[in-house]
Amino acid sequence: MDQNAGQRPLLTYDGNIGELYGIFIKNLLLTIVTVGIYRFWATTALRRYVWSRMRFQDERFEYTGTGGELFKGFLLAMGILIGSMIVAFGLSAILSKLTGSAALGMLPIIVLYAAIGVFAAGAYFSAQRYRLSRTVWCGIRGGMTGSMMRYGVQALLYGLLCIVTLFQAVPWVTVRLAERRINASSFGSEPFRFQGQAGPLYKAFLLSFLGIVVWGVVVGILFLGPAISLFFAQLGGEHHVPTKVFVAFFSFYVLFIVGALLMRCYYIAKVSQHIVGNTTLGTQLRFGTSITGRRLLVIVISNLAIVVFTLGLGFPIALNRVMHFIADTLLVEGKVDPQSLGQSNVAAPRTGEGALNLLDHGGGF
Repeated sequence: MDQNAGQRPLLTYDGNIGELYGIFIKNLLLTIVTVGIYRFWATTALRRYVWSRMRFQDERFEYTGTGGELFKGFLLAMGILIGSMIVAFGLSAILSKLTGSAALGMLPIIVLYAAIGVFAAGAYFSAQRYRLSRTVWCGIRGGMTGSMMRYGVQALLYGLLCIVTLFQAVPWVTVRLAERRINASSFGSEPFRFQGQAGPLYKAFLLSFLGIVVWGVVVGILFLGPAISLFFAQLGGEHHVPTKVFVAFFSFYVLFIVGALLMRCYYIAKVSQHIVGNTTLGTQLRFGTSITGRRLLVIVISNLAIVVFTLGLGFPIALNRVMHFIADTLLVEGKVDPQSLGQSNVAAPRTGEGALNLLDHGGGF
């Protein structure tokens, strides 16, 4: 039985590549002129356009965030990080001098690295909270409760669990963290709810995991083995690494990444189906997705090719295709009456995505 039966496309996207290029070129020039400072306002301009071109039940979304909020969030995060480093290294020097022990002197540094790990892991939670609070539909905004630091600690501990279990806990961790983010979210007075288990994901995970391992071994035997043998054979007679070695390593890298991406797309599609398919908004909407591994692979590979072969100038084309892909694959069952939605009473953050921007893993959008 089709689990998406009775569902229809959730969103309609009507963005225009020409308009996106206008924003992109302006953003690019101003970012260069301001030595990167304008990127916060560039991100905001892009989001405002994309949000405004998305419709749900014939009503458009609105993005109310500002570049100033992103910039202030970045400065705040940078100040916290620099202050923490000064304190940690200062305490380290004091402890080393007082105790004469280099090991004790390292304790503040270890604590600093752990804090940075928590900060980085919690950045995703903080960014989602900011974007939800700045997303408006029919005058109603989203919201999110909970602590960024608590989520960061949880995510960091789960990451250690994945390492200890040789990554076999990845599906369980993925589901638990998604549950934490989704169940902390709401839109207006209606809460999002996710109820799912990791069990249905393990078959797809194990197949993709084993596939990646086997593929890595095969490609390694074909390219890395001969390259390493040639490298050591040439060490005694030549002072430079032969071109064939570079070609072999590069071929291994490209082929392994492409093969791993193909198998990873299958797993990511299954994760998306499970998480989205088990998410609701109050009692009014039940979500679903028609995403498949093949469709995801096609969009990822083709967009990567567009961006790489245009030296980044094809970004608006890739972004437009991604937004169409999201609108085409995201499904919903039910209908929301805007009059029944109360305004969110969750306090909105004053600044946005500082940690994510500082650590540069939030992307350009």
